[in-house]
Amino acid sequence: MPAYVVYVDQVFIGSLVMNMMILWATARLGKIAYKRWRLVAGGAVGALYSLFLFIPALEGYLGPGYKLMVSLLMVAVVFLPSPPKKVLVLLAYFYISTFALGGTVLGIITFLQKNTFDGRLAGIMQAVDAFLWYGVLLALVIYWILGRVMPVALRKRLTLPLLRADLTVSLAGRKVTLSALWDTGNSLSDPLTGFPVIIAEYAAIKDILPEKVCLAVESCGRDDGAAVLAALGENIRPGNFRIIPYRSVGRENGWLLGFRPDEVELKYGGNIIKVSDVVVALYQDGLQDDTSCRALLPTGLF
Repeated sequence: MPAYVVYVDQVFIGSLVMNMMILWATARLGKIAYKRWRLVAGGAVGALYSLFLFIPALEGYLGPGYKLMVSLLMVAVVFLPSPPKKVLVLLAYFYISTFALGGTVLGIITFLQKNTFDGRLAGIMQAVDAFLWYGVLLALVIYWILGRVMPVALRKRLTLPLLRADLTVSLAGRKVTLSALWDTGNSLSDPLTGFPVIIAEYAAIKDILPEKVCLAVESCGRDDGAAVLAALGENIRPGNFRIIPYRSVGRENGWLLGFRPDEVELKYGGNIIKVSDVVVALYQDGLQDDTSCRALLPTGLF
């Protein structure tokens, strides 16, 4: 049976590079900022754990439970402090990136393998030994291109069908239906109730709004919720309309006019979801210039 020489320094460096790429992909998918030194630290945690495989006294720490704990530690080192729900989402992205990158590396190695090796297992081991770094480097190049160079429009074209939903908003016996998009960047919540906030174009929603609200919005400016609310005075029943604070690029402190609909209905993936504990905030026209969607749905609706 052939013997193989394992160079621990190569295992550590290879694991470190791949772990950093996985954590980078996790940050990109989760749309969360990171610091490079923390990316290196998180990758080093996983690289050190990979060395347990070559220490007989530590083989008992290679079970699934320990691997999950190490994964959590890697995500924590790079991304904490983050809300618990966000950590779970990042952990899911971490495993998706791990399986995708691992599969890419193995696929490249298999593609480069010659059919001259004897024995299936021996052939795989020899292929890994001969082409591991080629597979790692080519996989990193592929991931970098997908993450940095691929046109944003193409990425949106591929992912938009998975994120679209039909939204129906009901208020005072009136209904309006519009196309919506799930947006992981929409984390707005109503400061009064804590309910998640749907951001919708005023032009798409105005048909169900009271006439006095439309007059106030169009006279004060649809993005100045505080001025609109002041103009309405006692004409709006208490608790229904309110202002929602928000931040965006180029604007630190903004106020949107929001209201509690009687109900919203979502048609997504063949399912129908009805929600009443939600707030709809009115935003300027052209919310999504490159799509037909006219509302952004927060993940909190799940």
